[in-house]
Amino acid sequence: MRFTVDEDKCTLCGACLKTCPTDMVREKRGAIKISFVACIGCGHCLAVCPVGAVSCQEGGFTARPEAVATAEELLGLIKTRRTVRRYSPEPVTREQLELLPEAARYVPTGANAQPQRFLVLTEAAARARLRDGIMDYYRGYAEAMADKEHPERLAAYGNAGRGEMHEHVLAAVPSFVKNVDGGRDRLFFDAPAIIVLHAPKDEVTPQEACDYAAFAITLLAEAQGLGTCITAYASMALQALPELARATGVPESNEVYAVVVVGHPAEEYGMVPPRKPAAVEWR
Repeated sequence: MRFTVDEDKCTLCGACLKTCPTDMVREKRGAIKISFVACIGCGHCLAVCPVGAVSCQEGGFTARPEAVATAEELLGLIKTRRTVRRYSPEPVTREQLELLPEAARYVPTGANAQPQRFLVLTEAAARARLRDGIMDYYRGYAEAMADKEHPERLAAYGNAGRGEMHEHVLAAVPSFVKNVDGGRDRLFFDAPAIIVLHAPKDEVTPQEACDYAAFAITLLAEAQGLGTCITAYASMALQALPELARATGVPESNEVYAVVVVGHPAEEYGMVPPRKPAAVEWR
């Protein structure tokens, strides 16, 4: 994005100078100049200008919405959000799903890179193909765990993707496979929609961008009466199986960082669960 300053409107108040995170807004000979060398396009200069002197050549900026959740409302939404593992067969509408990436594209990203991308699977056949491919991987994983005579098999699985599995996840693989093979979908929980979050591998902090985006999706889904589950089994398998990720629709240059299932909860939660006290240290 390129930003310009209307010198006739500018009062040289300095607000844009103070807010720029990359020091690309400077005063030169009694006028504000904006450089593009290290500008990240955040638009803080435009947003804080009290007289509307800064404009964006590409446009796209809108006024801040008046309807903003109060602190109590937002805290209530966060507290009532649950990880849902039972869904009703009721489909999620296209309008409901479209709001999820809309919320997720406004999360903070390193250097304002906005690398997160969204692949939404709603067709039963596409969801089944992905589930089958992932479960083939974990069946092999479970077999390698059971093969005590050849530990190298498990080492090969554990080093796949971007790192070894956490021992908690690893220990649950045999039970996970047994449940799925027994007809219990413990991977996607028969949810009617799956959102695969991916980003270019060489972008600025792609993992964090997709993590924030996934959480935004869970909150916006909760606000619509929908349920979600961020399923690490799926994202870890897709990191270890780039060919499956490609076949699903993820570009070769991108990596999968999160997978979120979405649907209507098959049960209601009338209570907020306890959590550990916040580990806060004041100094």
